[in-house]
Amino acid sequence: MTYWQICTHIEALLPPDQEVVGEKGLRERVIEQLEALESEFEIASSGESRKSYRMGAPSLIIESEAPLRAKYVGDRAYFTTVVELLDAECDIDTRLIETAKTAGESREILEARGIAVQTEDMLFQFLPEPALPTEIELSMSEQACDEDIRGDLEVYIPRRKDFFASRWVNSDVALPSEMSQLRRARASSFLTRKYDVTYFWETAACLYKLSKDQAMLASYRIDLDRNESRLLDLDRPIPAHIRNELPSAYRALIDRYTERIPDTQFTSDSGDRRPRYMQVRFKHKDLFAKLLETKLGINKPLA
Repeated sequence: MTYWQICTHIEALLPPDQEVVGEKGLRERVIEQLEALESEFEIASSGESRKSYRMGAPSLIIESEAPLRAKYVGDRAYFTTVVELLDAECDIDTRLIETAKTAGESREILEARGIAVQTEDMLFQFLPEPALPTEIELSMSEQACDEDIRGDLEVYIPRRKDFFASRWVNSDVALPSEMSQLRRARASSFLTRKYDVTYFWETAACLYKLSKDQAMLASYRIDLDRNESRLLDLDRPIPAHIRNELPSAYRALIDRYTERIPDTQFTSDSGDRRPRYMQVRFKHKDLFAKLLETKLGINKPLA
């Protein structure tokens, strides 16, 4: 189901006197809940601008290997079966299970039935690697020319600076030696009152349109290739919009390893808006730092 289908279904179940009042608040709570459920692997999503959601694949996330102590996540239709197969004790509310079997023994039993048994580290292996668009991908992409571009064309320039430092420079003023092949155009949208962003990959022949995920993965590959990785201080609160500058597959793990700080603790300089921040959970700090460095190169030491 899509986000809009989920919201519409919930609204249809509300009493008549609640149908309109608080509609915006309801939709905000729905998206927050979907993000929370995805970070716990209860559900999974696909797509970018029009996401659809489904039940997550059943699996166990290991907390202790011998004897096994793990949390069950994903489609709950398999939960009772897992408990029975492992002859385990369980807490139904938290879905924590404990069994005399080791992680290896449990994996042998469950993976034959399509149920994964994995550590937090193993979750990383399924994340996409930073990569430049391939010739095959470009051959299937829509081509564009200067006349098709709305707004100013900007070029991506890697810089070893603070994570949020600008890396997009107007193509008219960027130095040729600094420029990469990654481009974007930002045009003001009258309907949304925001900027519509379109990403491109430039070759000698033309521009090829990229999805946002393709562009994000390409930007981190460019950073790595030029030894210009981004820097992020994990000891301090992190602006929540870090999620918008990461490939979509990484966002659930961002939510998993951080907690949001209430808006009231921070106020912007103008005083009219309170930005949202996240703090890395202490017990996951080393794991989170490893994820960002090994997969995306963030905070990677100079070669």
